[in-house]
Amino acid sequence: MHIVDILLLVIKSEPREELRGRTLLQKKIYFLSVLLKENFGFSAHYYGPYSSFVAEHLDGLVNYGVIKEVTESFTTALVERNTFGEIRRHTYSLTDDAAEIWEATQQKPEFQEWNEALQSINERKISQNFNMLSIAAKVHYIISWQGQSTIEEVKQIAEEYGWDVDEDDIENVLSFLKELGLVTTDESDDIPF
Repeated sequence: MHIVDILLLVIKSEPREELRGRTLLQKKIYFLSVLLKENFGFSAHYYGPYSSFVAEHLDGLVNYGVIKEVTESFTTALVERNTFGEIRRHTYSLTDDAAEIWEATQQKPEFQEWNEALQSINERKISQNFNMLSIAAKVHYIISWQGQSTIEEVKQIAEEYGWDVDEDDIENVLSFLKELGLVTTDESDDIPF
């Protein structure tokens, strides 16, 4: 499917049909791209795997009035509690102008496959927590490049990327990655990809 269709699908599949946060959007599309073996140009970034291709298409859809973007600024107290120190959050929803495109998207032959993959992500508790989903994406990104790794090795590589990921974080996201079939673990603390 085209990235425009995927952006609409991800937003439309959210509770109340609005998605809160660019990081959450990027990470859901990252995991979709991994599950369905699609290359959207994700590379290492401060918030984990990031795709300028995805960001550019999102901005284009906002500029064309297909997607509505609402920006919310955080107070100092909220910024301090936020893992990434973000000072604002963007919330996305489809406009009335998206209706025709959305109808066409749902008719595409590959729509069902993408929708099912997204539902497998969304049915996990972690899917609404952008901090944990970002950590899961970072861990998966490292393992996908390194192959079999220990939790300590993943932590060390994360530090090289400038990512603050501790052992508890890694252990907390492993069940999500296992449920999606993206990693397996054994008793030796290795995480094979």
